[in-house]
Amino acid sequence: MKIKKLFDDFENEIIENRRWFHQHPEVSLKEKETSARIKEELDKMGIPYEELLPNHGVVATIKGDKPGKTLAIRADIDALPVKEETGLPFASRYEGVMHACGHDAHAAMLLGAAKVLNEIREELSGTIKCVFQVAEEIGLGYREVLDYFEAIGGVDGIIGLHIWSAIPEGQILLYSGAVFAGGLGYRVTVRGKGGHGARPDLTHDPIKAACDLVLKITSIPSNFYDVLDHSVVNVGKIEAGTLGNIIPAEACLSGGLRWYKPGGDKAIMGRFRQMAKGVESIHNVECEITVDGGVIPVMNNAAMISQAKELLPQVEGLREADQTDPICAGDNYGYLINEYPGFYGILGAGKPDTEIFPQHHCRFDLDEKAFRKGAEFMVRYAVGFLG
Repeated sequence: MKIKKLFDDFENEIIENRRWFHQHPEVSLKEKETSARIKEELDKMGIPYEELLPNHGVVATIKGDKPGKTLAIRADIDALPVKEETGLPFASRYEGVMHACGHDAHAAMLLGAAKVLNEIREELSGTIKCVFQVAEEIGLGYREVLDYFEAIGGVDGIIGLHIWSAIPEGQILLYSGAVFAGGLGYRVTVRGKGGHGARPDLTHDPIKAACDLVLKITSIPSNFYDVLDHSVVNVGKIEAGTLGNIIPAEACLSGGLRWYKPGGDKAIMGRFRQMAKGVESIHNVECEITVDGGVIPVMNNAAMISQAKELLPQVEGLREADQTDPICAGDNYGYLINEYPGFYGILGAGKPDTEIFPQHHCRFDLDEKAFRKGAEFMVRYAVGFLG
């Protein structure tokens, strides 16, 4: 097959598309312009597509000349409400919105992969579904994808790549098991009885209760939950009070959880609620706990990861990452490979000899040499999977 030659020809196009997406970022559920660009590029290639209504998702279909299995390749396409400070010549044109997580590269790499797969479709046995998913950053978009898969009778496998600035360009993390953590957010409203700061004995102080709860819940990972599962309970925000000599009637705290083993969220939240009950009793307050969203761990299929590692020598300049630990981030891609066998490869794109800024940072940037390698990796895996 002429895969390498095709990528030699199309690499600049992948980079140009990524730069266009980077200049035109759109937050979750607002990806209208992004979707239009994707459809315009697919039209140029002559690849048919369908829209995932009611939002702006797109699924392109590439059919081989012979029947066979169906493989889905997924990329998310939404941006973040971040003010860009990279100084790049193709920086965001939209104030306060930035592709600070790499979804611009995901969309461009999938378009590049689609172009090459379409060029060699007569040699393929089976079907490729190129899925451009919206709203990943707010935990949405995956449901329309699952509904679409169900409507077409399912897929035999699904793959995706997440680009990562903290891993050097030229490396890819192919991790068997939970490569991304499960995650959810929480908010606790502590209601007590306010009063004068000079007479705390006449109040039910929600601030002291909230502080007590913070110390208790942040000890869960080391003392009250499986020490063999990497886990986090963080508190990122505390709100209470108006003046130093007033004890308020209410305090609020919010944060998040991370875990890797199935059922970790239930075990951690069980302890969390138990501790809140204890704080209620000790401080004579009421703790109302609400859970915000959440995603399950991204659990990679071991057999598919093994196959992916075997093809790495075919992609010039790409090797297994030096990093061997999973990533403590979340992605609702986990719901897709919970239903269908698949994996998420973590593609390094850290620039050498420069300061690295992580995902979601206002100066987040990527080494463009990674894009061609990522797209070629997906194509070669697809060719091997379909046979």
